[in-house]
Order: sequence, then C-alpha cells, then structure tokens
Amino acid sequence: MSPQSPHSVSSVIVEQSGSARIGTRIAHPVLRTTLQQFLRAGAWVADRGPGPADLIFRVTRLSEAPARVLGAPRGVRRHPVFFDSFDAEWLWSEPVSDPRIARDSAILYFHGGAFIAGGLHSYRRHTARLGALSELPVFSVDYRQLPDAHPNESLDDALEAYQYLLDHGFAPEKIVFSGDSAGGGLALRLALTVRDRGLPLPAGISVTSPWADFDSTARMAHPNAKLDAVLPAAGPDMVVRRGIAIDGVLDPSWSVVNHDFTGLPPMLVQVGSREMLLSDALEVAKRCDEAQVPLRLQIRESAPHTLIHLGAGLLADGRDAAADAAEFHRTILAATDTGRTAA
Repeated sequence: MSPQSPHSVSSVIVEQSGSARIGTRIAHPVLRTTLQQFLRAGAWVADRGPGPADLIFRVTRLSEAPARVLGAPRGVRRHPVFFDSFDAEWLWSEPVSDPRIARDSAILYFHGGAFIAGGLHSYRRHTARLGALSELPVFSVDYRQLPDAHPNESLDDALEAYQYLLDHGFAPEKIVFSGDSAGGGLALRLALTVRDRGLPLPAGISVTSPWADFDSTARMAHPNAKLDAVLPAAGPDMVVRRGIAIDGVLDPSWSVVNHDFTGLPPMLVQVGSREMLLSDALEVAKRCDEAQVPLRLQIRESAPHTLIHLGAGLLADGRDAAADAAEFHRTILAATDTGRTAA
C-alpha cells in the first residue's frame, strides 16, 4: 500500500495532501533542534535503568501541572467528572447543548503522551477546538499512566469511560472514539475490546498518529525513524522496554496491529508523511484492508507528530487537518441517522 498518491484499495482510501505550508516547513527544524533534543536526553537518562526510568516518567508527568493555567477557549463550557481511578471532563460550546441534559452525540477523546505525559489541562484547548469544529461535546479522559499504571489499566479506564456514556443514555451509534498518539492507539484498542466483549460499537473512530504497535522493529526500520522532527528514534522503544514490557516480556496482544479488525466501525487516520508513527498507521490500514473496514488514511505532508491537530492554533495545515476530522465526525454520525455507512 503506497502513500505516494491518492488511490483506493478495497475499503481503504489513502489521501496524500499537497505541499506543506511555510509554517509547517519551518516547524520541522525548530522542533528537531528543541523539543526532540529534550526528549532524546530524557530517553537516554531513562534507559540507564529502572530507577532513572521511573524518575523520568514521574518528572514527565509533572509537566501537566503548569498546563493548569491554560484555560478553555472563550465560550467553551466545562464540567469535570470524577471516577474512582481517573478524572474526565465534558467540554462544549454553542450551539451544542449541555451533554449532561441532551445526551445526544459525543466524542470520547484520549490524549497522547506515550503513556507518560499529557492530560486534561494540556489538551483542553485542542479537545475544545475539535468539539467546536465538529459541533459535538467532547468527553476527555485523563486515564492512568506509567509508572503508576500499565497501559492495560489505561484500557480499563477507557472502557469505564465508554460504559459511563452508555449508562448515561448516549447511544453507541452516536459516539465517536478519538485520540492521538498513545491515545489514538488506546482508542483503537478500546474498540477491539468493546467488540470482543460483545458491547455495542461506536459510530466511528478518528485517530491521529496512533501508536498502534508496541514492538518497535518495523518502526525503527522505516526511513522515518531518522526523519521525525519530534520523536527521537529510541523514544517509544525506551518506554516499551522500561515501562510497558513486564519482566522483559511484551505481550503481542497489547498491540492493536496484531488483531483482526473485523466488525470495527469506519475510521479516519491522520498522520504526517515524515513521522515515525507513519509505520504504525500503515499497519492499521493493512488490518482495515484485510477486514474490509472502511478507512480514510490521510497522510499530511511534513506534518510533525502531535502538531497535526495540536498545532491548529498556529499552523494552517493543522487547521485543515482538524477541519477534516470534524467533517468525518459529522458525516459518520449523520450516516447513522439514515442507516448508511460512511468513511
């Protein structure tokens, strides 16, 4: 499946965007010489042993605290929801009705951060923007992370959040699972778990740069391992070896790319052409192709990891990607009203 030009392969549609705008092109060298160097240093320290890894994971988690000063955009309403093991929050703005009353449609969102960073505060502006563009309320989940909780427990939190929506009257066919990076992989894994447990599936899945394979072999062999402007080549692998693997063992079932996707709802996957997780996105596309799951795979030219959507406030390419995701959300939910399937 080649990402070189738009084409259709059974149920999979691959869309290659045009040339990146100047802001996106400038972002690459800036991120490579700043953020990536910081992440590279952190990965090197964490790889010295279990103690340093635990320290780096905890310090990284502390980065969420300063993000408390980042309030939601003007006009956005917020309502926190507290679970026994994690927190979540509703975000919505006019003309969307209060989801605690209307209980119509919703985006169930899982933030990125490699299971060691990110949260409600740092993602609030992004999730609020995505909800506003989609004209939907967003239920954003601050699932448990390393080093205090394994991604299997993150999955438990994701499942509990989805069950909460169902228990509060949201019809599954009016819910979209969404997320980016680690959260994108978690959204996909949640869909597989929901299917396997016989629970009703959502209307669709919309993910950005999903971390879908914890085995780094294919990702490290991909040319983008040397081109990514944000993620250092050894970063994801370090998190797996020092945090996700148990006694040095990585269960293949934890990686969504090792599952049969049969029966999953339509998907939108957005990824940058030069980022490491393009390898994961292409594997997700293969699973969709094999299972005849409708998929739009958008490969955004030179879009840096995390900035496909998170940079929408600054980058025009990010705004285009966010608008495309919002259009997918509206289309997929409208299709459930008419009994059609859309992708």
